[in-house]
Amino acid sequence: MDLQQQFYEFRTWALDFDGAAQRWMWSGIAILVGYLLGVIISRGLRFSAHKLAGLAKRKKEGEENSADHLMIDILSALVRAAFILIALAIAANLLFGYSLGEAQNVAVSALKGLAILVAVWFLGSWLGSRVRRFGEKVGRRASSGGQTLFHFLAALVRFGAFAIGLIAALQQFGFPIASLVAVIGAAGLAIALALQDTLKAVAAGVVIAVFRPYRIGDAVRIAGQDGTVSDITPFTTVLNTLDNREITITNDKAWGDVIVNSSVRSLRRLDLPFTISYGDDIDRAIEVIDAIFKADPRIRDEPPVWIKVQELTFNGVDLRARAWCANGDWVDLRGDMLKRVKQAFDRAGINIPHPILATPIARQADPAVSSPEGSTKGRQ
Repeated sequence: MDLQQQFYEFRTWALDFDGAAQRWMWSGIAILVGYLLGVIISRGLRFSAHKLAGLAKRKKEGEENSADHLMIDILSALVRAAFILIALAIAANLLFGYSLGEAQNVAVSALKGLAILVAVWFLGSWLGSRVRRFGEKVGRRASSGGQTLFHFLAALVRFGAFAIGLIAALQQFGFPIASLVAVIGAAGLAIALALQDTLKAVAAGVVIAVFRPYRIGDAVRIAGQDGTVSDITPFTTVLNTLDNREITITNDKAWGDVIVNSSVRSLRRLDLPFTISYGDDIDRAIEVIDAIFKADPRIRDEPPVWIKVQELTFNGVDLRARAWCANGDWVDLRGDMLKRVKQAFDRAGINIPHPILATPIARQADPAVSSPEGSTKGRQ
């Protein structure tokens, strides 16, 4: 028997849908093809969405778990689920005689709704990316903090687009708009009661975006955490630390706690303490510190350098030196000044005393034991 004859017989066997083995085979093929089509199309949509929203570039910069990525993952899961459901409907028809006409109506409605949801999300992503890029241009041209506000608006555009697309998609299943609005209103009330903290974060995010106590790129301390602001979403503020960690703080905690912004001012004061021994010449120590500070071009002439005796302690004489510099020079300048003053003190013979640890107070001896009379009594 030649290969062509074998192929003809296999085709004849495979197309005989009255056999149980054939029905199970085609059902498995349908499910496998539906799964593969869902994976391929969802990955294509994810790639396109990343390009439209500019998320590929942001992922390279370390923003891997943003809300935008989560929304795209949800859309991809919906696409895969839709294709698997279609494949399951075909398998149910083959195995159990499920009506494909009814399944076709449900599938067409599902695909229409999914297409609307994807299209509206893509439009929202494109608009959000345009808003974000415009904010970045504004941030580069001026230091008004517009970049932060536009980042926040871009996130709102994408979330709003998803909500509108979801309503339009549900309408394809026969839900009237009035009923959808009523259901969404009731659900919104229930969600508002259940997610009070989340709504507080959203409200605080709006306040932060409007009043801008900190901006993208600022070095801040928020809720006791230090870092550089990398992103502000409607729900959270994301900080990057010096040791390359990511800290996520909900906006309600950020707004409700003390906010220390070290980047908002162009100048920053350097405030350094120095301690010398009581036997050293105070005026000589002040001259050495003053010369070190004024020799560095990063130190501003105005306001002038201020060096005075701050306090007389058990350890020695505490001096305080204050000078002004550019905000970006503060960290490096502080380390350089500490090093140079220490080296200059060594050359000038000025001692920096070690801390004097307080010795424990001697326990008062019991006179009945320590005195000669007490010792005598103790022996008796």
